[in-house]
Amino acid sequence: MAFKDLREWIAKLESERELYRIKAKVDWDLEIGGVVQKVFDEKGPALLFENIKDHEKTLCKKLFTASLSTNSRVALMMGLPRNTPYRKLIEIHRERIRKPLKAILVKTGRVKENIVTEKDVNLFEFPAPKWHDLDGGRFIGTFDGVVTKDPETGWTNVGLYRRQMHDKKTLGVPIGQGQHIWMHFTKYRKKGIPMPIAVVNGWDPVLPATACAQVPPGVDEYDVMGSLRQEPVELVKCETNDLLVPANAEIVFEGEVPTDLSTMRMEGPFGEYTGYYGSEAGLKPIINVRCITHRSDPILQGTLEGVPIGEDQRIESINSSSNLWNHLEGYMVGVTGVNVDPSTGWANVFVQVDNRYIGQPFQVASHIWGYASAYAGKNIMVVDTDIDIYDLNKIAWAFAYRVDPKKDLHIFPGWGSPTDPVIHPKDRYTHTWIKLNRLLIDATKPIHENPPSEKWHNQKFAPIAYPDAETMKKVNERWDELGLASFMDDYKKGTIAE
Repeated sequence: MAFKDLREWIAKLESERELYRIKAKVDWDLEIGGVVQKVFDEKGPALLFENIKDHEKTLCKKLFTASLSTNSRVALMMGLPRNTPYRKLIEIHRERIRKPLKAILVKTGRVKENIVTEKDVNLFEFPAPKWHDLDGGRFIGTFDGVVTKDPETGWTNVGLYRRQMHDKKTLGVPIGQGQHIWMHFTKYRKKGIPMPIAVVNGWDPVLPATACAQVPPGVDEYDVMGSLRQEPVELVKCETNDLLVPANAEIVFEGEVPTDLSTMRMEGPFGEYTGYYGSEAGLKPIINVRCITHRSDPILQGTLEGVPIGEDQRIESINSSSNLWNHLEGYMVGVTGVNVDPSTGWANVFVQVDNRYIGQPFQVASHIWGYASAYAGKNIMVVDTDIDIYDLNKIAWAFAYRVDPKKDLHIFPGWGSPTDPVIHPKDRYTHTWIKLNRLLIDATKPIHENPPSEKWHNQKFAPIAYPDAETMKKVNERWDELGLASFMDDYKKGTIAE
């Protein structure tokens, strides 16, 4: 199901009892962040804050968050039943993104209902929170889409880059080496001209879900969004530049990024997806906001970064699992599952293989490290097909009894995320990537070192102590007769009296 705008998405969540409206007054300064964290911790609903301190009479009065912080709501985003299993979400996601759907240009849309020209721009009219107490300020951009375009090829990128509010008309934006926005920025810098930019806030939930994904360079994220929603994205031209934005977005901030490095300002720190303050404040480029277009009574969207599992980690796990699985399938055989688990903010990648040839785990790791950004796959574990990589209990079991630390742990030197807290500030010499070792854990059964043993029923590895297939078939056939089917349903729902 494609959602034509943010309000239709909110209505869908409300109809599914997946949204809670907070009508009591809440402070943008830390309190909103605390409320969202508790909802994340308790796997609660999406939230719409309708009464925010200091924003009772501003242009924008509402803040929407947490809409993709559970798998049930990710399923709804994709038009699927709420109870769609996590693995199935990944499989459907990877199938859809193989078929990009081109966006279409329309004359106008709801985002043009109101146009604020440069002289009237005031970013403090929007209820951007200070999410954490150590944050460098208020961050208006944490779950939306930042639009830039390659000045030579015309390739449009929609990425997710945080933005700190400096003053009424200026935002800070980190531009890390290797990021797609950096590729565009460096070309504009060589030309000696500012980079046009547009920030799209609030639309179909595929917007932030795709903006934070690892989409290859040269691919237009709008086409990927179309594939996920199974309808083309309708775009309109910005007022002050030639960038294109969704016609029915809530808010669009138009502006430019000066390429003169002397214009940079101190930005950060910011509580990161790792759950730590892994990076410190530093000089970053700015966005001079020239125009704001918005719907009447606009709703600002954002999210809390920090200790997993939050909204960002939840949707990124599906994005990254899908993209890496597709990538691996294109270069090797035998990969039967990928889980970039949300519990670690995509640092840990679990890959299931058929274990049919020597070196398969090393091939997996090489392809992931060669393809993924510095943010994914710090640690890779490869397991056999009998290990459910979507169950961390089974992952822990494989690590406990299929790993010989001396021969199955492989450390590789490389580069990693600048936000990784294992590197002390004294050892950092760049604000982008850092030297960081990576780990391959080969948790597959050995297929070449050991001969079959009579003591192990002529197997190379100890047999699993689990009831045989015939016994389990009989048990499953008698499950209703034993009365356990209905009892277990009630038990799982918590309706059995204590």
